[in-house]
Amino acid sequence: MRGFELPRLVRLAAPPGAIAAGPRDGRLQVVDALHKAPYRRLATGEYLWRPPYPRGEPRRRPVRPNAQGHFDHLRPGTPAFSAAATFAAAACVLDIWEHYLGRRLRLRLNPRQRRFELIPRVPRLGDNAYSGVGYVEFGFADADPRQPYCENLDVVAHEVGHHILRAVIGRTPAGEAAFEHQAHVEAAADLVSLVAVLHFDRVVAHLLEQTRGKLHSRNVASRIGEFRSEWSGRLEARTAFHDKRLADVARARRKGDFHTYGRPFLGAAYEVLVEIYESHLVRRELISSRLARRSSRATARSRRALRREFGGRYRLNPDGFADALRHATADFARLLALAWQRTRPGPATFARVAGNLVAADRRLAGGRYGRVIRRAFAQRGIAARSRRP
Repeated sequence: MRGFELPRLVRLAAPPGAIAAGPRDGRLQVVDALHKAPYRRLATGEYLWRPPYPRGEPRRRPVRPNAQGHFDHLRPGTPAFSAAATFAAAACVLDIWEHYLGRRLRLRLNPRQRRFELIPRVPRLGDNAYSGVGYVEFGFADADPRQPYCENLDVVAHEVGHHILRAVIGRTPAGEAAFEHQAHVEAAADLVSLVAVLHFDRVVAHLLEQTRGKLHSRNVASRIGEFRSEWSGRLEARTAFHDKRLADVARARRKGDFHTYGRPFLGAAYEVLVEIYESHLVRRELISSRLARRSSRATARSRRALRREFGGRYRLNPDGFADALRHATADFARLLALAWQRTRPGPATFARVAGNLVAADRRLAGGRYGRVIRRAFAQRGIAARSRRP
């Protein structure tokens, strides 16, 4: 993805010596398996076998840190680099979200499994990435061995996001609510990914240069995460910038395609992030309140003068725009974290999570963004249902 064309250095909140050869720590372990069959059937998601990966099965040697305990000596384009990159991305995403959640997460494992498995290269996955109980594993973009998905932060973040959400929200419920719960989790995993990548200054800089500060657009942030048609099919970007309402994706529900059915929730949530960002711009006097009111998803394509005006304001203070986006991302992540925690126990329906976002905003921001949240979801056919504590 843009902003990550060259490797980026990832610093983890780990004391010296805490990350051993593998890489591995007390919770995560890279298993660089050779000739491995996927744990799940590609067409249906059915488990064929489960972790832990047997000790006697072929694998590459664990990647060792240098004398200082770092892994930044590894050469890009090698399996060793892929292994370290996978660990760095997964651990980084967990660090970010555990900060917002305010607690360490316990990842679900299988019996006799001591650590969560990160499997960087599984050619038999093709153009896919998958996760399941106790593991994530990655194929290759266009099935090209030169383009491993394990080196793509947003794909790793999406797959790890499933496990973060499982730890916070709980398992998929039985009954009629299961489908919408799964659809929400798919969209929410993209939001986990979006927040994670916006913690990298290079991505923020590229995003703002690409858009001239106007994020109501198709851009590197609105195309974060991944989309897979049903269980199989080519992995593609799923845009968060669109006009889809629940009524527009009703066919996806009938087909059982929860990836597509989650798009309205994702679009509404992205709009909330952009509105929070623009409110930060107004408070910092980087744009006028009038410009913010005129800026919307509906006017994104139709008003070129609006884009030029945004661009002019951005050029005056690009660092200020970047700082506003960082603070908006943090506000957005805190709202999501609290909303998801309030959702457990019970199914994560769109209306319930949207309502919990409103409640989280009342608690964290005194209701500053409540109107924005309700409007964004209502425009997608999702009524935010919340109860005051």
